[in-house]
Amino acid sequence: MISRKTLRELIFNKLKDAGILLSNRRYASAIYMAGYALELSLKLKICKIFKFAQGFPETRPEFVLYQNSAKSQGLLSRTISQLKEIRNHDLNKLLLYSGERYKIRSVYSAEWNMVASWDPEMKYKLQKILKRDAVGKLKVITMLVKNF
Repeated sequence: MISRKTLRELIFNKLKDAGILLSNRRYASAIYMAGYALELSLKLKICKIFKFAQGFPETRPEFVLYQNSAKSQGLLSRTISQLKEIRNHDLNKLLLYSGERYKIRSVYSAEWNMVASWDPEMKYKLQKILKRDAVGKLKVITMLVKNF
């Protein structure tokens, strides 16, 4: 289980690391790191909306505990049937379960489209990222994280 407190600390740390990478002209790495902050923010929001009081489930038994919990049971049974639906890196899928999809799509659509293609597989690609693109994406991710 990843506690909510740990998730908040990880989000802050990933954004801080992204800023340091950006300052050192490591643009692709800065975007990569910031993407994790966005993913973790969505997972924290999922914890709130589904009343995962102890944190984000990492294993099937932890998820089953929430399924059997009176607080989470009704909402979970109608929405999420398997842990793999939320334990992934797919930002669009996580956005759907976070309860923020409508707000993001209606208010921050252009910004979301700018960063939604983030994928942890980026680490295996050599990318030439311009400073202005990295600065823009980091700014958007920071803004989205603050609005969740």
